[in-house]
Amino acid sequence: MSVPDYMQCAEDHQTVLVVVQPVGIVPEDQFFKIYKRITSVSQVTIRDSQRLLYIRYRHHYLAENNEWGDFQTHRKVVGLVSITTCSSAKDWPETAERFHGQKEVYSSTLYDSRLLVFGLQGEITEQQRTDVAFYPSFEECSDVERRVEDFVESIFIVLESKRLDRATDKSGDKIPLLCVPFEKKDFVGLDTDSRHFKKRCQGRMRKHVGDLCLQAGMLQDALVHYHMAVELLRGVNDFLWLGAALEGLCSASVIFHYPGGTAGKMAARKPSISHPADAGKRHRP
Repeated sequence: MSVPDYMQCAEDHQTVLVVVQPVGIVPEDQFFKIYKRITSVSQVTIRDSQRLLYIRYRHHYLAENNEWGDFQTHRKVVGLVSITTCSSAKDWPETAERFHGQKEVYSSTLYDSRLLVFGLQGEITEQQRTDVAFYPSFEECSDVERRVEDFVESIFIVLESKRLDRATDKSGDKIPLLCVPFEKKDFVGLDTDSRHFKKRCQGRMRKHVGDLCLQAGMLQDALVHYHMAVELLRGVNDFLWLGAALEGLCSASVIFHYPGGTAGKMAARKPSISHPADAGKRHRP
């Protein structure tokens, strides 16, 4: 990665990444006040499946890190929450355009997004839109947490559909080769019909499905897929992806053996306003 995160721990592998950012001019104290409320929704029980979805929030995340999303799915931005102020109806089109531009930055990986607008009143606010919520002020916004929960559920629906789609064995379909950014040039001109290449594709996809299962709360399925990936990738000496599959397997095993979190009783899923300075507390001594 362009910026390694040395504070990562096992539990981070089962989280989905949501970026929360201001659009336009938003007072810093008000932004972090809302950010703190948003990050309080760190886990959501999905109603129909009774599975837990864990969320990791960042207010700053380099877009180029998204290029590593196929390698480790917890590194890709799948959700965006934008916070903005808008005082009059004539400013609304420009605000909406800025929000659209912000979505474009993460468009290759984004599952869903929301815009929270503060200060705007009138006819525009009466329009029913799933991706926009209007509030009269930063003080009058009692349902922010509920809206974030609904947003997280919509992310889960997309995640689950991707997991099911990629976990299904479609005999005859060509499995795409997942790559990290620097590998793409190395595979130009390779024989894509060789047994070695097909096994590489299968192994990498199994590892990817293991990541999706872990995020979607399917721990046992994740372990199965990681084990299969390890065997396939070891057989073709695909060492970078073998290492990633073993890391996924280790993370899933730690989560299985320490369901309360690796920080013991004080399970550290607490949100942090700054860069993940609190992440170190999640490690066992």
